[in-house]
Amino acid sequence: MNVLFLVNNTKISPNANGGASVYFSHLQLLARLNYKNHVLFVDFKDKPEAKISSEVNSEYIQEIQGFYTEINHFQVAQVHPKGMFDRIKKAIFAPEKFEYFFVNSKNEQILKEYISKHKINLVWAEWRWTAILANYSNLNIPIVYAHHDWEFKLRKLKSKLSLLQKFHLQQKKRVELELVKNVSGCVSASYTETQEIKDYGNPNAVYIPLTYREVELVEHTEEAPTIVHLGGMGTTANRIGLERFLEVCWNRLKAKIPNVKLKVIGNLKYASESLKKRLEDAQIQCLGFVEDLTPELKPYDIHIIPWEYNTGTRTRIPLVFNYAQVLVCTKEAASCYPEVIHDQNSILSNDLQQMIKQLVDLYNNREKRIFIGDNARKTFIENFTVNEQLEKLKGFLEALNVKC
Repeated sequence: MNVLFLVNNTKISPNANGGASVYFSHLQLLARLNYKNHVLFVDFKDKPEAKISSEVNSEYIQEIQGFYTEINHFQVAQVHPKGMFDRIKKAIFAPEKFEYFFVNSKNEQILKEYISKHKINLVWAEWRWTAILANYSNLNIPIVYAHHDWEFKLRKLKSKLSLLQKFHLQQKKRVELELVKNVSGCVSASYTETQEIKDYGNPNAVYIPLTYREVELVEHTEEAPTIVHLGGMGTTANRIGLERFLEVCWNRLKAKIPNVKLKVIGNLKYASESLKKRLEDAQIQCLGFVEDLTPELKPYDIHIIPWEYNTGTRTRIPLVFNYAQVLVCTKEAASCYPEVIHDQNSILSNDLQQMIKQLVDLYNNREKRIFIGDNARKTFIENFTVNEQLEKLKGFLEALNVKC
């Protein structure tokens, strides 16, 4: 069975960032189902002509050897509207072409030729833009949309929108909702967004949580735990969540636990100036991006996720469980995972004010940290490995008449 795996032109890795870890998990699952994966790295730079070539960035594929049959780079063509009348017409009748200039006949022809040449049976499209490209190219084969998040929900949380921005967001919402209804099926790593996809009109939606390789745990001999925050600042939830934690919780936490330490792991490139200033603290250690997390994610340390909204999926949660760390997370952020249970494998907060009290309690209660951490590790092994998700994905694809 031949699969066309469409993915953004970026690294596929379990550790680079949240999106990259989803790409890696899905590609590994498909490979384990013995699919012949034809990977196309889709480059959305503004170019007038479409082209498929073998010019793939070697750094992007270092960790996926054995997961694919063929791999190529696909530079899409971006066709801009010719005049105001054409623009208005598309806004009314074809919002996908109004918002996304890569929806055009040039890219459609390239994809159809590739599919015919390689006898592709299924398109697997990672994230929103590749799914839009596939859906509006009239490919006449099943398309599975690997859904990561809702743009029309997430964008509202970033900043105040102008009237024009609101109009564009409404257009994009039209496209998003039509997209999830029109594709053959959707796979989501968020349980709540899987249900939303069904509510929006596609019953062929399945929850497949993120998978990771089980790690060997290191011994943690220190009596006092470290508080850990993991994730690059290029992700909205990481950036805003960490800044909110430092604004609301950090000084009050230091007042109650004078020797408390916070370890921040992840690239700070996209951190705001106000966040960078808050991180200038003698009790905060910023490590930047870390390739090997094992020495830094020690069992029974406390791992915070202070994002206050239910958007997308928190890709860090299975990782935290894998390392037997003690997750302290807002209920909203954790709601994407039904496996996360308060006072069993995690501590869930109604808000950041409550998180302060919970952190103080955990800091001084080693027995509770060990109980939570051990249960988290057990939950990981039972839910977040490739072997635990293979049959579910196989059954879902077979229901779409795609044979494994």
